[in-house]
Amino acid sequence: MKKIILAILCFWSWTIVVNAQKQLPDSVVQRLQKERVKKQHYTNPVVPGFFPDPSVVRVGTDYYLVNSTFQYFPSIIISHSKDLVHWQQIGHVFTQKSDLNLDAFFDGCGMWAPDISYYKDTFYVFYCLVQLTKDRKINVRGNFMVKSKSINGPWTKPVQLTFEGNDPSHFVDDDGTHYMSYAAGIPKGKGTKIVRLNDECTKVMEEPKWIEWGSEKGHPEGPHIFKRNGYYYNHIAAGGGLYPEHHQLIARSKNIYGPYEASPYNPFIAQLKLGQKPRPRTTQQGHASLVETQKGEWWALYLSMRRVDGYNNQLGRETGLDKVNWLPDGWPILNEGDGPSESDWAPDLTVKKYSKSEKEDFNTPKLNTNWGWVRTPDSSNFSMTEKKGYLRIYTTPFDLDTIAARNILLRREENLHYNATTKLTFKPLGNERAGLICYYDTKTFAGVSLTNNGGLQLIVEECRKGKRKTIATVDKIEPKDLYLKVEVNGYERTFYYSYDNTNWKVAGAVSDASFLSDWGTPQWGFMGTMVGVYALDKGSINRTPADFDFFNYKAED
Repeated sequence: MKKIILAILCFWSWTIVVNAQKQLPDSVVQRLQKERVKKQHYTNPVVPGFFPDPSVVRVGTDYYLVNSTFQYFPSIIISHSKDLVHWQQIGHVFTQKSDLNLDAFFDGCGMWAPDISYYKDTFYVFYCLVQLTKDRKINVRGNFMVKSKSINGPWTKPVQLTFEGNDPSHFVDDDGTHYMSYAAGIPKGKGTKIVRLNDECTKVMEEPKWIEWGSEKGHPEGPHIFKRNGYYYNHIAAGGGLYPEHHQLIARSKNIYGPYEASPYNPFIAQLKLGQKPRPRTTQQGHASLVETQKGEWWALYLSMRRVDGYNNQLGRETGLDKVNWLPDGWPILNEGDGPSESDWAPDLTVKKYSKSEKEDFNTPKLNTNWGWVRTPDSSNFSMTEKKGYLRIYTTPFDLDTIAARNILLRREENLHYNATTKLTFKPLGNERAGLICYYDTKTFAGVSLTNNGGLQLIVEECRKGKRKTIATVDKIEPKDLYLKVEVNGYERTFYYSYDNTNWKVAGAVSDASFLSDWGTPQWGFMGTMVGVYALDKGSINRTPADFDFFNYKAED
């Protein structure tokens, strides 16, 4: 009921904003349409899967992107692009437990909304850590900063700048003064906060000031400031990132502290087709970051969601792209005022594509950057060198439905239709389990695992809103290498096993896995479904190695 009421309130405030939107003059529309003469085309999202809260910076002809990673480790994924359309994950800001320990963070908490910037040969990443329960009895927030001379690190030790707020971003004025703007972490309000920093960005130099404008907004967050032609532009997300009415607003001022004037064309970013049927393929756009290309074009990267049936989403909040047009009166609009696109003409940049490896062979001492552990792993419990060409994970205490479980390794689902396969060598002595998992959080998952229940046995199970249920079992599994596979077709997920990777048998199926989604979890629905492998002892106290030879992800969209 609380979700329904909040959704109604968000829709009401969004409707007021949309109805007040100023229309573009015909002459401006005609000029913008002439700008569409381009050759390359792209389709949103440009970064598919669980990549929310984007922040982008240009350095020369290179573009760097960071996204929220919440309780996953390594933390703060970094991506690189030459054309804003094709992206390659190149690393993480945090790779050592000594710099960031996510052990105790709840589902959907941890690392929120990082911001990347570049000034005088230095990369800056501002970020927040949040520990929050839905009843807000636990509500701990703080904003931090790290920096590096290289995008590849090493990064400095974290410096905590505030003990309140979230979603920080960095702005450097023309005179070299540094500022940090951030959200106050409130359910509703007229704006966000800003503080002035010292030159090293290691200390707050003044009391926080409010930047407020317009009417009261639901969940004002993700603030950014940039400067153009003497104006300071402040744009923020509103409406709540979990709701279809999520959108972006923008205002400007001649003084960084205000007063700010709201754009007459607000909302700056919003899916204006919400009232249409069928519902658009992508929705919930907002939490944007703007960048100017070396050729003078402006573009916005923002979070977006693809829905299976117009309502539900399993992939999480993804990163979309659209052009920003500047009007003669100095206001920006998105995509000629048409709102977020499903596909459009690409930026006027040289196209640079990157190859994607669908198969992980575990042949190197380090995991590829597209993998992440659920919370900070214990390095003594896994190895990529003990058995050459294999990822070895030792079964350890705790289970999938607790935050204490560490041995869960995942990669993002990027498609609504795909299959994933792994080869497992595992000799459980008792109740230990190892297998393949489709995972949203501790209360929301489905998978197939091998165990010993008086003999080797496969178990297909789901956890729906925290309630675990065995879907199927397969007895008399032969004591040999085992191939496991999941086929995903929208909501339907079918799990298979094989002894030769050719002849497959159905182990069990989840006919409606819509619960693997932002609305399906009873926890914070900020992430996206991921797929991977795990090994846990489930109370057997046995430390048994589970060896994974490869993991193959094949898109079928």
